[in-house]
Amino acid sequence: MIELNNGMVNLDKLEVTDIIDIRVLQDFLDNFALGMNCAAVCVDREGKEITSPSHYREFCNNYIHMSSIGDARCATCHHDMGEKAVHMGRPYIGSCHANMVDFACPIVIKGCHLGTVLGGQILDSQPKEDVIKRTAKDLNLSPDALWTAAQRIDVVPQKNIQAAADVLFIVVNGLAENGYNKLEIEILSKALTNNFRDISSTIGTLTGSAQEMSQSQNKLSEKISEVSTVAKEISDVLKSIAKIISQTKLLGLNASIEAARLGNDGRTFAVVAKEIHTLSESSNDTVIKIDVLNEQIREKIDFTIQDSTATVTNTNKQTEAMENLQKMVNSSVVIAKNLEDLFQ
Repeated sequence: MIELNNGMVNLDKLEVTDIIDIRVLQDFLDNFALGMNCAAVCVDREGKEITSPSHYREFCNNYIHMSSIGDARCATCHHDMGEKAVHMGRPYIGSCHANMVDFACPIVIKGCHLGTVLGGQILDSQPKEDVIKRTAKDLNLSPDALWTAAQRIDVVPQKNIQAAADVLFIVVNGLAENGYNKLEIEILSKALTNNFRDISSTIGTLTGSAQEMSQSQNKLSEKISEVSTVAKEISDVLKSIAKIISQTKLLGLNASIEAARLGNDGRTFAVVAKEIHTLSESSNDTVIKIDVLNEQIREKIDFTIQDSTATVTNTNKQTEAMENLQKMVNSSVVIAKNLEDLFQ
């Protein structure tokens, strides 16, 4: 069973069937057993068969396993040999309770034992009749029948048995390693796909916000430009007022001259002329001050427009950069998804 802890495969729960196609393993063991004239079967870490027995010999299949005592002893031998192979980290070769030569090849991933391939049911020397018949009596089997079956067992040199066990160990663990690597890549691909999708979604949100900011900045620039236009209009109005004040001042001066010419009769007229002159001077000072302030406002507005334009430019560049980044992330999502689909 594939179980993940913080994105990592829990090896204690991983099974051989999670990383090796059993049909492929079955075909390999069938052909291996036939080619090497031996038996083979794969069991999980609990000793339960996960492939069908390949090329089991008549001696074991039709006799030893037919005895409840013999079958139980076989299970014990398989377990013990498997434990020794796991401890050694390589194939273990030994004799079973029925005096057959068996071997056990551990299936190990990152130091964790997942299962064992058992092989054998062969001899490395000619069988001894007295030993075989004694075994038959222990298992309540026919001594003559078991001896006849024993004589059909292949006799294989020890070095050949060792070579066969090594080949089995290398190939099966190679299948397991490839399957585990494929599983890790598949898990990583799914994680990458999900992460890229999250990143793409976040970038999409940021891009939308940047676009809204850019639009708002453009509107602000337009409003500031409108204020600048109004300030210019105010300046034009002030110039018109200044002309009127100048004319009024001239009118007051003329009135003063006329009042002086009239003497006592122009006294009232002189007072009015003086007030007009004073008002003109005061108005002129006010216009000058307003014009100075208006000029300062226009300068500030010009600086603000420049800053706003620079901000809009930078915002547009950021928006364009995020859009390009989103395209690249979307492309990465497609690549990660295609990689994930390779393992489906």
